[in-house]
Amino acid sequence: MLVLCIGIALLGFLPLAIVLWKRKRVRKLFKTGELVKGEVMEINEFVGFKGTVYYKAIIRYPVAGQGMLQSGYSFTGTRLQTLFAKGQHVSLFYDKEKPQKIIPKDAPQNKVLLVFTIIIAIVYCILCFFLYDFINNQGA
Repeated sequence: MLVLCIGIALLGFLPLAIVLWKRKRVRKLFKTGELVKGEVMEINEFVGFKGTVYYKAIIRYPVAGQGMLQSGYSFTGTRLQTLFAKGQHVSLFYDKEKPQKIIPKDAPQNKVLLVFTIIIAIVYCILCFFLYDFINNQGA
């Protein structure tokens, strides 16, 4: 039963691990990526699950040794809409090894998601503690 409780606790840490891994990738791109000026070519709007509106900015930017490259950056929220307008020039980082991976210099970090996943991990640990205690008391 201890193994089951540990497995459930680890499952609670999975979303946190994914968020931390993505944040690490973004930080690495800010440190090692190439900073260039790109131009927003267009912004596409998509309606997702439960009516959530998503946007994808198609940005054209110069890549060393490859000329101009065009890639998309997906986002939600009204604040990011102010960062992108058709024809607007934006500073962005691209990965030197995979130049199609980009992130705008002014893109906000989603700290709410990080806090939410920390809360999930804590709740799972508390639940596992009570589950383990319950199982041990049933056997006695």
